[in-house]
Amino acid sequence: MRPQKLIPIILLASIVMLGTACKTFVVENVNYAHQIESVLTPDEDGTVTDVRHGITFNVAPFHKKEFGENDSTHQIKEVRLIRNAEGFYFITANQFKNVYVMEPGNGSLKLKKKIKVSEERISEPAFNMRDGVVQLVKIETNEIVSLNENGIKKNDKEEEQS
Repeated sequence: MRPQKLIPIILLASIVMLGTACKTFVVENVNYAHQIESVLTPDEDGTVTDVRHGITFNVAPFHKKEFGENDSTHQIKEVRLIRNAEGFYFITANQFKNVYVMEPGNGSLKLKKKIKVSEERISEPAFNMRDGVVQLVKIETNEIVSLNENGIKKNDKEEEQS
């Protein structure tokens, strides 16, 4: 066979192999949930690190959202963190009124939902995971609030929160 006739065949074979190699490989039905909450202590710069789950972030943006821009009376001593099966992080701390649902991004956490869980500041929050649902336990009142990334769940219905 002449070399000029081989070029189109080689080119066609290359295109076919390249097309097969570029197919997307997807693993489905992934469960991202952390079954047990992480209790994280901020360092002097406000950074928390969860070595077990491989996440590091600064709590200063949460402090500003929860207490205001110029508040210096409140200090975040511990951050409570849990992740649901869909991959959303639920974050709260002592003296917060809200749970922050954060969506992981490329080197970022983006606010998905701010869920008001109390009119009063919660002194002792804790997270549980029960039957795939994130639960916020208000230890001081022993109240349990079921949450998902869209808000508070009541009797298998979602209650929208701002």
